Amino acid sequence: MIEPVSRRALLPLSVALAGAGLASAAPASAAEPLRAGEHGYALAAGVYRVDANMRIDADLKLAPGAVIEIAPGATLQLSGHFEAPLSRVFAGSGRVDLNHGRTPHAHPEWWGAAPGDSGRDSLAAMQACHAAHPVMQLLPADYYLSDTLVVERAFSRITGSGFRGTDGWQGTRLILTNGRADVMRVGPRSRPPSVNDFPQNIEIRSLALCRSAPVDAGAGRQPVGLAASYLLYARFEQVSAAEHGTSFLLHGLVRSQLIDCVAFRSIAGVQGGQPWRGFLLDGMSDIGLAGGNASLFMTDCNATIGGNPGVSDSVGLLLEGAFADSFITNFEATAVAVGIRVDGQTARIGDRARNGHVNLHIRMPIVDQCSEAGIVIRDTSAHMMIDLAEPYVAVAPQGRAGIRCEAMQGALAIQGGQLVGTTNSAAGGTAVGLLVNDSEGLQVRGLKILEHAAPVELSACRGFALQGWIGNPRHATPRDAALLRDCARGTVALLVVGRDRAFGGGVAIEGTARRLRIDTTGHDDAALSGGEDNRVRRRGRPVPVQGDSLFLDEA
Repeated sequence: MIEPVSRRALLPLSVALAGAGLASAAPASAAEPLRAGEHGYALAAGVYRVDANMRIDADLKLAPGAVIEIAPGATLQLSGHFEAPLSRVFAGSGRVDLNHGRTPHAHPEWWGAAPGDSGRDSLAAMQACHAAHPVMQLLPADYYLSDTLVVERAFSRITGSGFRGTDGWQGTRLILTNGRADVMRVGPRSRPPSVNDFPQNIEIRSLALCRSAPVDAGAGRQPVGLAASYLLYARFEQVSAAEHGTSFLLHGLVRSQLIDCVAFRSIAGVQGGQPWRGFLLDGMSDIGLAGGNASLFMTDCNATIGGNPGVSDSVGLLLEGAFADSFITNFEATAVAVGIRVDGQTARIGDRARNGHVNLHIRMPIVDQCSEAGIVIRDTSAHMMIDLAEPYVAVAPQGRAGIRCEAMQGALAIQGGQLVGTTNSAAGGTAVGLLVNDSEGLQVRGLKILEHAAPVELSACRGFALQGWIGNPRHATPRDAALLRDCARGTVALLVVGRDRAFGGGVAIEGTARRLRIDTTGHDDAALSGGEDNRVRRRGRPVPVQGDSLFLDEA
């Protein structure tokens, strides 16, 4: 507790601290506005001036109406505990240093931040607060910013009070008042000399990144909600980013985490037809590591399109270029064109694909009502290794595929999972559950494909193994449960069930067929038009099957 005594008790201390003094300038009320107690000092209402560098080791408490004005070039270092109302208490262009004291956190309101006031810019106050103390605490309110809030300070934390609010005083929102800048940039723009030089242990928690003007890509770039780069041990938890060209742009993050973060877009931008990315893991440039990020963990994150934003090629999560060392768990995307796209860009990244196309793990992704495809893997190198476990994809009426692979080399393992085409087939859609073209190294085990007009289609594929369940209990389609066109070195063992004559046949083979083994043990003949004679069809004609297995090796 700070007990009031005479203001004059402070004066000898002021002289002792490098000749600096805390002088009263027009105190508001008391004749003795500054009072010293056993543990520190208290300032009554009034304006106090710091003209030169000053350090106070004792506790300091400010009463309502007390303001400390710091002269240009001067620094006030408060090394004890500092306590003040949530209003502006620091004025002037001088600097405040709370970094070595016992104050648990700082508030930008002390530097003039104006929560809830759209007519006042809180950017400078937030920057001053971030410089003065490693922990910045924000109210459950809106803070309006004229430009990007830059966070580069190692071992620092910014904490809000909630991230899902859509109106004032519903959690903490940082609202950018222009359509072109990024809302928040965490980390340096250019790569430091080594990973150990990356800013470490920066945490951003429990706030929303928004803008009050429609997103404007007129400057030739997509404005971003959160741009994070060249960070070590960073953590972003419960951060939402709404109405941006790209909600989260991540590049050069090492041993870092995103937890329960949300990307959203519902408002049209200044330019129509622009792409939208919920989360972009950028691996296009070389940062001296295998991937564009290293040991990046994303858990329980979500990307959603709402309303009619007029965007093109909306992707919930895009991993582009070198994607090595990324670990995605429980990612969810709703109403986007593509839920997750892994685009290896093999030719563009060149030799970096050798180490950059390995060690990607995607576990339990949820993609609901995708208008193009749920999960897309394309343009990967022969070094690629991806594990995809327990995916859930529900295709929208206009959707084309649940999982789609294009120009894929290396090894993709799909373990378990559910592809649901009920909405698509009920609307007369023709979506393919598993659609693979010009690819090799596909391994599928335990995948379940429900109510698709075309459950499986493979074209120009090599070196694959398919084992799973295909069922159409309500929808009948003239297509076969699986189609193989110009394929080689593959095995197919599917459980095919459904209503009477749910499928035209079991497995259809078109074009060349080199070293293909088809196991028809799991085909329910009642679900096939033509019964057991149509377990396998070659160029539209039934192929006799000896027992339950067929091996084909012919042009």
